Amino acid sequence: MGIGLLGAPNIIIKRKFRWTLEISTPCGFVPKHYVKLAARPSLDIEETELSFLNATTWIPGKGKWQPISVTYIDVASAEMAGLFSWIATVYDFTDPINLRQSEKRGWNGTALLTMYDGCGTPLEIWQLQSCFPQSINFGDLDYADSAELTIELSLRYSDVRYLALCGANPTPCCIGC
Repeated sequence: MGIGLLGAPNIIIKRKFRWTLEISTPCGFVPKHYVKLAARPSLDIEETELSFLNATTWIPGKGKWQPISVTYIDVASAEMAGLFSWIATVYDFTDPINLRQSEKRGWNGTALLTMYDGCGTPLEIWQLQSCFPQSINFGDLDYADSAELTIELSLRYSDVRYLALCGANPTPCCIGC
């Protein structure tokens, strides 16, 4: 019996704690070393219902990338200016009178999620394109709690590029006419 190839020495098991996430925005970089929690992208595929005579069947429809959650440790550092400037560019919460929103290039960020092996070698890269903060939670305060403050973002993005650096890159096995 045994566990097959899972225990083989040449098999690298990806681990939840070996990753970085860096966001590049027109306002600068959001640093990767303050990210506490994140997720890999999630894809939903619609189903299209086909009815004929007395039966119904389904085929795959449109794909839709779901937002990811990212949690930052809130630090009083100039390095976090990239995050706050990006949020203020998307929705200017610093000016309660004029409340500007960017409709041009200022909102368009690119997130780079990199997974690593135990030696620090990248295993896979997820590039989330045209991303913006969909919701921001600056965190709650509590006199009885000594935990660090966090900022939670929900990131919406329009497209994903995936690159496997170890193992096989997925290729569609599409069959034409």
